[in-house]
Amino acid sequence: MNIYKKNRDIFISNHKFNLDAAEEKDLKNAEHIYLLKKTGTSCRFRQVVNSASQIDDKENINYILKKEGSSVDDLINGGKLSYINTSFEEWEEMYKVNPLKKKYKVTVAGLGDVGGTLSIGLRLLGYDVISEIGIFDLDENKVKRWEYELNQINYPNNTSLSKVKPVSFDEVFDCDVFIFCITRQIPDVSIQDVDVRIVQYKSNAEIISMYAEAAKKAKYKGYFFVVSDPVDHLCKKAFFELNKDYVFPADNVKGFGLGVMYARALYYAQNMNIGYFKDKGRAFGPHGKDLIVADNIEDYNHELSLKLTELTTNANIEVRKTGFKPYIAPALSSGALSILSCLKGEWHYSTVSIENVFLGIKNRITEYGVEIETYKNLDERLFERIKKSYERLVEFDV
Repeated sequence: MNIYKKNRDIFISNHKFNLDAAEEKDLKNAEHIYLLKKTGTSCRFRQVVNSASQIDDKENINYILKKEGSSVDDLINGGKLSYINTSFEEWEEMYKVNPLKKKYKVTVAGLGDVGGTLSIGLRLLGYDVISEIGIFDLDENKVKRWEYELNQINYPNNTSLSKVKPVSFDEVFDCDVFIFCITRQIPDVSIQDVDVRIVQYKSNAEIISMYAEAAKKAKYKGYFFVVSDPVDHLCKKAFFELNKDYVFPADNVKGFGLGVMYARALYYAQNMNIGYFKDKGRAFGPHGKDLIVADNIEDYNHELSLKLTELTTNANIEVRKTGFKPYIAPALSSGALSILSCLKGEWHYSTVSIENVFLGIKNRITEYGVEIETYKNLDERLFERIKKSYERLVEFDV
């Protein structure tokens, strides 16, 4: 393992770099160490390393497994190691930029049921982390309505809330966080026996491609968040389009669809008196039929987990049977609440990129990049379920 230094930063790598050599004592005295990897620009730029499974250049689903046995275990266990993907030409400047900000300028594109409800959540709860909420929709009356309504939401104690401002199409990427909530076709409530999210893919993929082009034209460097269905597939499409004749790190593309699936699983677990689910239960994978719910990440019950998965997957259909579209819980649990947790650097459910695929999992953003929750002694049946879901995302052709 080669040891390097630049200014006050210490780097280690199996690769050779044109950097000043450092000594073992520099490694021991450093507050944080950067592992230099070469994983290609289709992979994340950086990540907190919390498992020996994340040391190699090759990304794969084993990243979620907590493993030991490397020469840097002490650094990993001490929370002192993150990696930098040096495949990016400007990596020596990029790694210095903190992915977290004190406050963010946000744009919400699409003011339908989900986008409007999500904006309510951001206005009510995001005042400590959001400086301004830009809103955009092709329907000018929708924009006027939501500008009026959102800016007239106020706490009795006059807490200063985030200003809501209409923006034009040319201004949607004048922000730190772009939130894609646009849907061209929402299947009618009478459609109850199909995965309506996949039905939406083709038309929504065309729209997200248009916004990816606009982002490149604006030389956008902020976050590109996807809330529209199917979340994981649209993330892959957006990332693919964003990297045509442009470089846009996978770190900055995130999908928000899994938060509501965990919330729905928790709802059913509580109805079944499964008290431990709140702390030990987990959700993985796409926001749809390839979802995985685990009743207990440490003491896995396979049959119970399959039952919870079935109930959670069909929750969407159960709401449709009432004659209403299921958008309130997704807009808040997956959307506003998860996005705010993400921007604050808190643990939440959203997608992370693993080898060019966007998989929903519990994670958080830190000053050193994303940190994925990893699992020690994961039940083989559970891992196989996650792996199969991941492989289907790999196979999906955008």
